[in-house]
Amino acid sequence: MKKLILVFTFVALFASAFGAFAQAQYAAPIAVVNTGNLNVRSGPGPQFSVITTVPGGAQLPVLGFNEDASWYLVTTPAGNGWIYAAFTVGRGDFRFVPVVNIQVLQNSAVNPNGTLAIPGGAGVVTAPIPELDPGRVVVNTGNLNVRSGPGPQFSILGSVPGGTVLPVDGVTPDNAWFLVSSPFGAGWVDGEFTVFRGSIASVPIFDY
Repeated sequence: MKKLILVFTFVALFASAFGAFAQAQYAAPIAVVNTGNLNVRSGPGPQFSVITTVPGGAQLPVLGFNEDASWYLVTTPAGNGWIYAAFTVGRGDFRFVPVVNIQVLQNSAVNPNGTLAIPGGAGVVTAPIPELDPGRVVVNTGNLNVRSGPGPQFSILGSVPGGTVLPVDGVTPDNAWFLVSSPFGAGWVDGEFTVFRGSIASVPIFDY
């Protein structure tokens, strides 16, 4: 009987340790701010406008990163935005974080006064950095599910009624699913049941 109790105890301890290990292995990706204050921007680069500033030590869930992983798309109390990865420390599992593509002006440089230096036929000219109309979707059905990923196989976070306007933070390459800021947090909605408003060029592409 004592041997049986010892076996059950060992199994329970092993299961607990394995569960903790698995949880650690697949912990949600977090960026911890490793500087005094860090700007959160509307895009992955210093040419984009500052949305808010977060203090050192802030822990921000990571939704995606750009192609060279130098900028992270994160969730903040002021909404989703981009932070410079060099000023953060990563925590959790980053293996499944998607690459986010966003259109930016090529062959341009940002001047200290906040304008773009654009090469032209008569030399380099400067122009104000354009502010693109942020994307948003209007729910065009009775009720629309907000899911944890871009597809019907992902879990439902909640539902929003028809006519609801949701800020768009990302889109799949085929424009079929939108990543939105919802009352339930960041989630995905089926584009077939929405009407898009704004500039699609300003919406990051999530390459799953």
